[in-house]
Parts: sequence; C-alpha cells; structure tokens
Amino acid sequence: AMRERVQHAIRERHAESGLTAAAIAAQLGLSERSLHRCLAEGQQSFAGLLMDCRMAVARRLLSEPRFDRLGIAEIGRRVGLADASHFVRLCKRHLGATPGALRRTR
Repeated sequence: AMRERVQHAIRERHAESGLTAAAIAAQLGLSERSLHRCLAEGQQSFAGLLMDCRMAVARRLLSEPRFDRLGIAEIGRRVGLADASHFVRLCKRHLGATPGALRRTR
C-alpha cells in the first residue's frame, strides 16, 4: 500500500524539475529512509520510478498529434526535464529513439 502511495505521488508531481525523494517522503509523512526502504522491498528505486513516469508521459505527448504544437524542449519541461539535450539523450536511452524520431514514427 505504501509503495502505491509513493507511485501515485510521483505520478502527481513528476513534472516538477528537481523533484526529490525527500519531497515525496515529506508529502507522505515518511522519512526519506523509510521511502527508500519501502521501494527497495519491491526491487524499485525512487529515481527509477520517477524516470519511468517521466518517459511514459513523454512517449504519450510525442505520440499524440494534438501535442504537435509543442516543441521538443517544451515537452521535456512538461515532464520535469529543463535541459532539452538531456531530454533527447534520455529519450534515446529509455525509449530507443530521439523525440523527433518518435514523433515521426507514430
């Protein structure tokens, strides 16, 4: 149940640049250590969950034509990544292609 609460809080706040485990822990009334321990029991990490969430939202934004008016840098910002080149590298690593390529191949 606690892991689900953590995942829900991450989904709610994924767009915040610089989101930390400490911020989520404070929101949920946990110590940061308890949050990490809870996630580790499920073979998960805060950073991994946050990145998975951000990349899932990025994939959705890049795959839907209604978001075509948004530039790549803006989509990066909307998923909590302020640096556009970092966003492109993360897309290549986690989604297998650059944001532009993902947009073209939908």
